[in-house]
Amino acid sequence: MRILFILFAISMLWAEGSVDVTVDRRRINEGESITLSVVAKNFNGKPDVTLSSFSDFKILNGPNQSSSTNVQFINGNMEKSKTVTLSWTLIPHKVGHLKIPTFKIIIDGITFTSKPITIMVSDRKKLNSSNISKFFIDAKIDNSSPYRGEQITLVYTLYTQVDVTSFDEELPKYKGFWSEEIFSPKSLNLQEVSKNGVGYYAATIKKIALFPTKSGKIEIDPMIAMIGIREHQQRWNDFSLFGPPSKKFTISTNSITLNVKPLPLNSKGEVSAIVGDWKIKSKVDSNELKQDQAITFEVEIYGVGNIQVVDLLDIPFPNELEVFEPEIIVHSNSLGDKIGGEKKIEWVLIPRFAGKIHIPKLTLNYFDPVLEKWVSKSTIDYYLDVSPSEKITSTSMGLSKEEIVLMAQDIHFLDESRPKWKNENDRLISNVSIFLILLSGVFFITPGVVDYSKSKRGLNNTNKRARRALKLALQSLIIGDMEKDEKYVQIYNAIIIFLNEKMSTMKVEYSNDEIIYLFEKHGAEKICAELKQILKIIEVGRFAPLSSEEKNIDVRNVKKILKVADSVWC
Repeated sequence: MRILFILFAISMLWAEGSVDVTVDRRRINEGESITLSVVAKNFNGKPDVTLSSFSDFKILNGPNQSSSTNVQFINGNMEKSKTVTLSWTLIPHKVGHLKIPTFKIIIDGITFTSKPITIMVSDRKKLNSSNISKFFIDAKIDNSSPYRGEQITLVYTLYTQVDVTSFDEELPKYKGFWSEEIFSPKSLNLQEVSKNGVGYYAATIKKIALFPTKSGKIEIDPMIAMIGIREHQQRWNDFSLFGPPSKKFTISTNSITLNVKPLPLNSKGEVSAIVGDWKIKSKVDSNELKQDQAITFEVEIYGVGNIQVVDLLDIPFPNELEVFEPEIIVHSNSLGDKIGGEKKIEWVLIPRFAGKIHIPKLTLNYFDPVLEKWVSKSTIDYYLDVSPSEKITSTSMGLSKEEIVLMAQDIHFLDESRPKWKNENDRLISNVSIFLILLSGVFFITPGVVDYSKSKRGLNNTNKRARRALKLALQSLIIGDMEKDEKYVQIYNAIIIFLNEKMSTMKVEYSNDEIIYLFEKHGAEKICAELKQILKIIEVGRFAPLSSEEKNIDVRNVKKILKVADSVWC
């Protein structure tokens, strides 16, 4: 029995260990992938493989591990074998005879070195009828030598001769480009076409607008896609719950190299990164106005190109004008396969001096790639006829926003109480002093008593202030027959009172952005758009008199906004 047991144990020993490196195909077409596998047999551990970057291939994924154990009887002996497989998916960078270089495999302390493997990658354009691809993705651009900043359109198209069951793409990073998607269908719209003399069904997958941000040679990396294919159609019976099986394949597009031309020198020596075909126009509210009366100056730029880089620098506004930060609105749109848009820049200007004020024309310099030359377009000159304001005295020229804020803070800290003088003939410790000492002791323990009382009764001064915020704000909005500019100050004060009571603060002024932020933060975002328009009119009205023709604020709307904010405040 002991001899039989020893013989049985010997027969259970592992077979001799081996390591093989294989690929599933040695001949592929451009855009197809291969699977590289490392198969280790009859080892206790798993292979430790570190693949350095391959110059001819891109490693898409891996390692993916699988293992199996097999037991078989040979001549009455039982032999057990174990197999561990690591696999990677590789995509070729180019066509031709490509090599997978040698690499090391370490397992159970033993080091193996693979042999180089040659893969033949055929150019898709030169394929014959015997080895054409049944499905592939083609990448194509409309201009291979654009100027820096000029748009090129990149189109991805799927060609297939078999049934496509699924499609999942991964776009590259587009290094060296500013990119924007033009077209991305929700479903594939296949149409019958001919490609290189071969019939296919084709569908456009993506259209991307690319704007090169540097000159020289730039390469567009391939797009990678996982595609599900049902290769063999067969008739299934009417009672089958499942369709014919499909198989997943990893494919890629061809890579594209661009030769981007630098922008030529501008004859005027002016520097600009704006490329395309653009127009510019401007307008002002009025050419005749009074001193300290606000007007709006608007510039609009529109056309074809990358609207995001279009800008006006060093606006030469005269010193006689106080210029507020502009409001900028940008709209991008596509005109077929071209990207364009419009940008509106709006300034609020207040003349601080009477007389003639000249707003010089604004010039937009850009490079037109179609004409291959620099183009300059300008707005018109404006001459403002500013008459003196009746409210301006000879010694006052009005206050700026910053001065008004500082003055309000100073007024807040003024102490109008009468001074209390000490009589030097009084004794050092008077009866009043003794009383104050006793009273201070009472004051010392009073806060604790008050806090305890508040906790018992559930009173909270902050909540009281918050509850009376709307009442106090509405009381301050009883305006009557005030002048328009005084009314704007009173409306603004009502909003400040409302916020101070809600927030338990004592601030004199809030910025418009801060007011909108607080209303949005506390649940009143629905009325913020209307409130923003009111604050804009108030801002102009507080710092400059408005004419009777200019917008008026309906106090009832202000009350309605505050009531809505109070009802949703959290």
